[in-house]
Amino acid sequence: MMHVGFKFDITSEGLLLSDVNTELEPHSQVNIDNKPLNVGDEFILELNEDNCMFFRKVGPKQLDLEFNNGNKE
Repeated sequence: MMHVGFKFDITSEGLLLSDVNTELEPHSQVNIDNKPLNVGDEFILELNEDNCMFFRKVGPKQLDLEFNNGNKE
């Protein structure tokens, strides 16, 4: 999905999507409710093959599980 005309600010602290809903444009702000994102998600900044910034979502970490009381047979 491409969002055209959205405002954002990039600082040394991070990226801020700075659009707000207004009376003339009531749906101008990105709504997280209809995106596969949640508050608290973590991202890694990467560059794609076109040298564009891409924020890759960091998935849940898999814990090491030991079976058979730690025996790895």
